[in-house]
Amino acid sequence: MTGRSLVDIGANLTSGQFRRDLPQVLRRAKQAGVDNIVITGTSISDSRSALQLAKHHAASSDVALFTTVGVHPHDAKRFDERSTIDEMRSIITGEDGGLVVAVGECGLDFNRDYSPRDVQVTAFRAQVALACELRMPLFVHEREAHGALVEVLQTFVKSGTLPPMVVHCFTGDESEMRKYLDMGFYIGLTGFVCMKPRGLGVKNMVPRIPIDQLMIETDAPYMYPYSVGRQKKRARCEPKDIAAVVQTLASCYGITEDEVARTTTENARRFFRLRGQQVNEEKVALPAEAQSENQEIEGSIVLNGGDGEGGGQLLRVATALAAVMQRVVRVHSIRANRKAPGLRNQHLSTIELVAALSAGGKLSGARLNSTDLTFDARSALLTADSKVGAFNAASRTGGSISLMLQGALPVLAFRNSLAQLSLRGGTHVGFSPTIDFMQVPLRTLLARFGLAYNVEVSKRMFFPGGGPSGHVQVSVNPIDGEKTLQAIDLTESSTSVRRVFIRVTAFGSSANENMAEHYASALKLAVRNTFTGVGEDLVMEVECIVETTAATNQKKKTFRPHKPKERTAVSALVVLETATNGLISLDRTVNVNESTASILADQMNSKLSEYLQSGACVDEHLADNAVVLMALAQGTSRLRVPCKAQRTSQHLETALEIAGRLTGATYRLLEQETTAIIEVDGVGHHR
Repeated sequence: MTGRSLVDIGANLTSGQFRRDLPQVLRRAKQAGVDNIVITGTSISDSRSALQLAKHHAASSDVALFTTVGVHPHDAKRFDERSTIDEMRSIITGEDGGLVVAVGECGLDFNRDYSPRDVQVTAFRAQVALACELRMPLFVHEREAHGALVEVLQTFVKSGTLPPMVVHCFTGDESEMRKYLDMGFYIGLTGFVCMKPRGLGVKNMVPRIPIDQLMIETDAPYMYPYSVGRQKKRARCEPKDIAAVVQTLASCYGITEDEVARTTTENARRFFRLRGQQVNEEKVALPAEAQSENQEIEGSIVLNGGDGEGGGQLLRVATALAAVMQRVVRVHSIRANRKAPGLRNQHLSTIELVAALSAGGKLSGARLNSTDLTFDARSALLTADSKVGAFNAASRTGGSISLMLQGALPVLAFRNSLAQLSLRGGTHVGFSPTIDFMQVPLRTLLARFGLAYNVEVSKRMFFPGGGPSGHVQVSVNPIDGEKTLQAIDLTESSTSVRRVFIRVTAFGSSANENMAEHYASALKLAVRNTFTGVGEDLVMEVECIVETTAATNQKKKTFRPHKPKERTAVSALVVLETATNGLISLDRTVNVNESTASILADQMNSKLSEYLQSGACVDEHLADNAVVLMALAQGTSRLRVPCKAQRTSQHLETALEIAGRLTGATYRLLEQETTAIIEVDGVGHHR
């Protein structure tokens, strides 16, 4: 059995071709790594059948089945604009509507013309309007009707109401593909891409499809990838045959099949809002030790650790809020969809710190590689009378201090006394925010909620890269007495920049002042040439820091960009404060062997410009960290955040979902073309 986790986003399992052996078909799909299948609904009756099929197999299949609800253009001739839409709405919002993940299959087919074209357009427009009303993704069919389809969609695009959309079973030409991608739509590819010579044109386009806008499907029982093996063209296609699509795409992109599987699965789960595998959780066999440790406690919040982002973000938010709200949380299937499932050293460091800060919280299952964890914080003593609390913690194997601090901050906000942390580990770790991010933009944003803290860096460490462990000291001022965090509103866009802050830190064996200044000058030039200030000039503050491990490097030296010594890194942070108080930040850490100052400046400047031009008021990383405080604050907080292909990041969506579960806060995610507005009705938590 493969270790991959795949999502087949479109299979016609209601077809009579599967009537006799569907259980065996699903079993073979699971063996091929398919964990989720979206059954395509093509008419009202077919959509009802698809939903019944998903329900029927929920208890007996290891593959989670979901459905779409819609009317295919072939069936549009039987479409009644009022009654059909009412029936679709009834199915989607009904008792079993949780299994419905998209509106469709709808669209236009001017190839076969089984329904009059004007009738197809009417049916399609009405279904798009329903998807907008219900804020559900669109699963769209198009054959030789590209222009007419785009014309219908443009009205919804201009109004900013169009939800995410995938062009199912794409078989068009390159100009059509480019138009769909430019409009932010996803492309769905089937076994057609494997067919020779029919699919050769689409296959040649694949490298020009951004993989984060790609999903895979079989369209079973159709679109059998007949170039694979010696099967005949008319062989029945099954969900298991999606493996051939993965294989072909991997060869087109020049990457591994696992990379294709991982990315397309993440795309599908984000697009359809699938919650991990969603299969019989009672079937998950835990080790005997874990079963005895993690007996379910009445009233506990149970989370699937493979859902959403499926990693450290889920664990940090869940344990921190459990401590604050004095709840019991159990997380099972931890990192189930990752290459190495279970708790890693980085996660353990944060979880253990949160438990220590809660002064009474009890952990079960907190050990390396554990896939099941329970944190009982009902006896947390955050409000006990005490003097200044001093805590020491160290990440294992050079893990990120910043991630530890992210887990600790919400807990420290509601302690009864000032807390001081001494944290050791990596200050600049790949795929994690730098300590500079924690010191400047995040500190600025959280202060607007009323949370004040200070970070002093005694020693930096770039990981991977080597050197002694980093050391950071943090002090956090708790929220006073009966006071609550304040709601914030950052939704007014502006491309005018009030203030720019740039920090460049050079550290390592050959770090020197000229090195830091060289990178800072490149950033200053790029920023000044791109952004418009409020008034005549752009207000800019630049800070250079040098930290070297070699005594001989204390003196100022001439920096030679192409011949630095090993283990020397440069970290750059740029923060833009807009005219409407928006905060856009970006940090990067590079080994000076691998990136020149001009390359780094151009890359950062391009990304910052993209954020600002999108209309976002905070960057995605600040938003990730703000969600917990939004849920705890008094009143409704609102943020305008960037989104791509009409979807926000999985980190953000995971934080929103978990925060809602743990605190009872409600949220709304209003996604548009390039930005989304997050609204969270906070619970007004206080000590």
